Order: sequence, then C-alpha cells, then structure tokens
Amino acid sequence: MQIAFINPPHADWSLANNMTYLIAQSYYKHFGKYSDQIEWLESSYKWNTYQSFDEAIEQVISADIIMFSSYAWNYVICDGIASKIKQKHPEKLLVLGGPHIGTNDPELLANRTQYDYICQPTKPGEIFMRDLIDQYIENKLDPKTISWELRSSIGDIHNISKEDYSVYEEHSEYLTRALSYARENNMEPFIILETTRGCPYKCVFCEWGGGINTKIYKKDLSIVKRDIDAMIKAGYRDAYLTDANFGAFEDRDIEIFAYAWNKGFNLTDISTMKSKDLNRRKRLIDRWFEVVGTDQRSPNSKDGNDMWKETSMMSIVPTVSIQSSSDIAMKLAERVDLNSEDKLELSQYINKRCSENGFPIPSLELILAMPGSTIDDFYKEMDYIWNFKAFGSYRHDYMFLPDSRLNSQEYKIKHDIRTVEVFTDIVDEQGTDSWSELYKDKRSYFRTMASCFSFTTEEMHEMWFMNNAGNYLLQHFYPAFENDLTPPVFAKEAYKIIIELDNWDNIYYEIRDIFNPNSPPKSIRQLGDKFRTETIHEFLEKNKIIIMSEVSKICA
Repeated sequence: MQIAFINPPHADWSLANNMTYLIAQSYYKHFGKYSDQIEWLESSYKWNTYQSFDEAIEQVISADIIMFSSYAWNYVICDGIASKIKQKHPEKLLVLGGPHIGTNDPELLANRTQYDYICQPTKPGEIFMRDLIDQYIENKLDPKTISWELRSSIGDIHNISKEDYSVYEEHSEYLTRALSYARENNMEPFIILETTRGCPYKCVFCEWGGGINTKIYKKDLSIVKRDIDAMIKAGYRDAYLTDANFGAFEDRDIEIFAYAWNKGFNLTDISTMKSKDLNRRKRLIDRWFEVVGTDQRSPNSKDGNDMWKETSMMSIVPTVSIQSSSDIAMKLAERVDLNSEDKLELSQYINKRCSENGFPIPSLELILAMPGSTIDDFYKEMDYIWNFKAFGSYRHDYMFLPDSRLNSQEYKIKHDIRTVEVFTDIVDEQGTDSWSELYKDKRSYFRTMASCFSFTTEEMHEMWFMNNAGNYLLQHFYPAFENDLTPPVFAKEAYKIIIELDNWDNIYYEIRDIFNPNSPPKSIRQLGDKFRTETIHEFLEKNKIIIMSEVSKICA
C-alpha cells in the first residue's frame, strides 16, 4: 500500500512544508498496526519547478491514499490537484488536513467535496491518520461521504505527549538529500521546530485555543534535544520555533533554548510568552540574556561555500506581542495578556537589556485595525514604536483565517465587521517571486478588515497607509520635532499634509481599490507595481522638504 503527501510551500521554498509528512511517517511507524505493509512515497520538494497540475500529480498518482495539507497560501492549488485526481481516478482515497479547512467558512467547505475524509484542524493529525490507515486496511473504507473525525476508540489528544512522534533522527538522510537539492538550486530552505502543541488561550483570530480546549502539551525534553542534534547533523544552523507560547514551561523552555544556543544552533521567531504576570515575563527575558550573554552571532551566517543568507539578529531576540494598544480590542479578541501600560514597560525593559548587551532592538508584534480599536488607538501605537525604537515593526493585516472564530458569520454580524478579499502576500498578480507557471492564476485569497463598528472604511484607508509610512516618518522625519510634538500628534499632522501633496491621488486610488469589495482582489503587497513600502517611502522622501516645512509651521 502506498501513501503520498501534497503540501505546496510558502513563497520561500522550505522543508517546513514536508515536516508534517515526515512526522506522520514516524508516528505510524511507531504506533500503527501495519507499518510493514506501507510504502511512503517521498514528498516532493520541487514545487518551484512544476509548470502544471499534471506534473505534480505524476509524482503521487501511484499512491492508494493521497494526503493534502491545507493552508491559506496553498489551498487553491491543493483543491485543484485533488479535483483533477478525483475526476480521473475516483478510486483514490483523498484526505484533507491542515489548519485551514473552512470550519467557519461555509462557502469554502461546501466546495471541497473532492476529498473523502477531512481531519478537524485542531485535532492531532497523527492519530487521525493512524486510525484511517488501520481501518482502511482492515475494513476497506468506502469513501462515499466526508467524515470530519474518523476516530477509533484508541488515542487521546492529551496522551500524545507521552508518545515519541519525533521525526528528524529517522529522516536525517532525507533532510540531507533535500538540503543538497536546495544548495544546488540556490534556494534557502528553513525548517521548523515544535516543542509543544496547543495554547491555553482562546484568541478569536487563531485556530489553536478554542479547538484544543485550552490544553497545551509538550514533547519530552530528551526528544527535543535529539531533534536539535539531528537538525545540526543534517546541516542546519537554525529553526523557526512554532510553539504557540514558548516560555509557558519556564525551566524546560529555557533549557531547550540554552541547549540549542550552546551548540551554535539558533531558535528564531521567539515571542515573549502570553501572560498577565509582568514580573514573570521580565524574568524570562533576564534568563534569556543569561544564556546569550553578548554573543551576537547571526542565524544563517555565511561560511565559505555555505548557501545561507545573512539575517538579522532581531530574529533571535524575543519580540513583544502587543497586538493592539486598545484594551477594548483585546477584550473582544479574548486575548489574555498584559495591559497596555505593562506592555510598554516590557518593551522598554527589552530595549534596556538589548542596549546593555549590544543587541539590536527587535520588532513589536502589532495587528492592524482590530474590532474595538479606533484610529486614535492606531496613532497611540506610534508612541510604542518611537519609545521602543522598533522601526522594523509592522502591523500585520488582520487575517480572517478560515477556521477561526473571527471568521464566523456570528462574530462578524455582532461587531458590524465588513471584510474584503485580497491576494495572499505570497504571490502577486504578476506571479512574481520567481515562481513557476503552476502558481500563476492559482493564488489563494484571505479576508482582511475593511471596517467595523469602531472605525470607518475611510479610517481604514488612512491606517493602512500610515502603517506603511509611519515608521519611516518616525525614523527619518520626527527627530527634528521630538521636543515639540508627541509621535501621535506628529503622525496625524503629517498625514494631513501628505493628502494634499501631488501624486497622492494616485496612491489613494490604489488603496481604495485594494479595500473595495466590489473590485477583483488585489495584491496587498503592491502599489504602483512596486512593493508597497518601497513606493510609499520613495513618495515620502521625494516630498520630505515640503512635509518638514509644513510640520514646522505647526510647531511655530
């Protein structure tokens, strides 16, 4: 019996997309009944070379069961390949998993009838996959209807932590082979490390908390260390840490970070844990700096013939997840975290520790325009950015992920939320990013905020522009006025001047078009055929003298 896996990657070609498949293999090898009867086809890492669905299908069509992993950036391609397979080979068993199924997106879900079985996005896919394979072999499953939870009596979501589902050691040969492929093709793969699953919170914009029933479970410490050793052996120097709340198990998590760091292996994308306890979060920062000292080595540093690109040390320093300055918005999002004042204090504390140890200031994590926030809240966040000197910060677009409560019709009606579809920020209208024909005209979309009860569409246009312009204005314009104006006042006044400048109408037309629900989806990455920040920063620099002069009049 053969099993195959389809998971088209993110814009960056990455091995992370194949980790799910490797974990599934490892898990079934240990805990499945019929491991000796299974042949696992090698997961493709050649997506950047495919020109058509047929080329991708050719790699998997011999399999009896074909698994798909659905994400916001790949579901259009997954659904297209699955439909084509089902039309030509209805006997194939097609199984859908991943975090973006469409449980709160009835339209998306209704169109996914090409799949025979679907695994709930917040359930452990390893157990689902094990039960499906066992029952397929034992009972010859008849795939006539979609089953959301094919589940035997065995297996419990909270016991999985006691089972070794580690993957890297067993598949180090595969990883080494894939790494060689990446080097030969001048690609930059990245790999992920997951030490826990689940989250104790229920943020409405995330799929984790509510579906996992506020539980969190962890890998055994010895397994995590073995994973790190195996990744180092395979040639890796860093991994994206995907834990939802790293630091929740304080002693354990610091030990993991120290183990990796002391071996020259970097865990990146670490956010300060979610907790209402400011002192605990400060203590975690202190312990982090005890590990790193003043060692400013970069992840992915170049070394002779090494393929790795230089990246900023900012990806190593823990970031502060502020999300919004509005306590109302945080309450509506059911986000359990520090209050606004404590977030600022934590930001300043990290700033202080970075300065003491010679580390660059990390970005703040912010979300653009959350329900309950106002345009005044948006400008208030300029204080955060300026005081923290976090000019690399960017407010993430508020994504309505298919399986989040935020995306439910009930939530949108309750808060008078109007959304608009935009292209995912992976591939733009021209199919750029050096992607193959396979990705052109097959881009997926995500919903983002257009307006809600607490701000208008016009205010959303302003916030979107200033999200891309504000940091540049603070860094390059504001220092001349810091003795006379606060950052929010400066930013507000700068916007009033900007909208009167020549060529503003051209930029504003495109912004309005992006957020127009009656026009075709646009790339939120672009303005004027250039990357959005590039276009906006060029516009600001061209008009710097005028802007500075007009702001000076206000100060006078």
